Amino acid sequence: MTYEFLGGNLALDFTNTLHSHGESDPGDDLKTAADLVEWAAQTGLLRDKDTHKLGRTHADQARFRRALALRELLYEIFSRAATGKRPQPQAVRNFQSFYQNAIRHAEFHPVADHYRLMWPASTRPLERISQEIARSAAELLTSEALTRVRQCSGESCSWLFVDNSRNGMRRWCDMKACGNREKVRRFRRNLRRSVGKSSGAEDDFGETRRPLDVKVRGKRFNRKLLAIRTHRP
Repeated sequence: MTYEFLGGNLALDFTNTLHSHGESDPGDDLKTAADLVEWAAQTGLLRDKDTHKLGRTHADQARFRRALALRELLYEIFSRAATGKRPQPQAVRNFQSFYQNAIRHAEFHPVADHYRLMWPASTRPLERISQEIARSAAELLTSEALTRVRQCSGESCSWLFVDNSRNGMRRWCDMKACGNREKVRRFRRNLRRSVGKSSGAEDDFGETRRPLDVKVRGKRFNRKLLAIRTHRP
């Protein structure tokens, strides 16, 4: 499958592989270790040669389960940040322990005019995925960008993202998806309310109004519109 990367941060993109977080039956894009390998390949963390025969051993399955535990921890931390709350101290301590273990074997390598933490080539690919995610999460957690972490306002969407919009008012993970769906819901909700008010409601004198035929009202409106268009001063 083709994954979406709308979070603005690798760690948030990783949490977004779980949909409708907190519901009884959330959708999960990462059902197997092979799914995690494919996700990492699409992010550019793994090269094609790294993905060969990955995710098939018992050790890989254990690394996959640890990655999912990290995903849950990161969601707990950043979903609270999205609501302006501090993460629970225990969650931060758990992440700190994971992060310290992740960078234990990392080395500084020159990249252009600066250095970057990188892991030795001998590091297992599935371990390197979690290590890169942990590094990205740490960078977000220790930056001012933490105050711009948001959660999608979609009715059943739990995706997180960094709001880099100019006015800081971004509400949706993706305007074309969740934004448009919410607009459709709002339109239908308002339409039902409008029809409900015009059908069987009492007027100011306590008498029941005659149910309004929507089709008739539409015809009348069209005739009125036609009259306006053909009117000559």
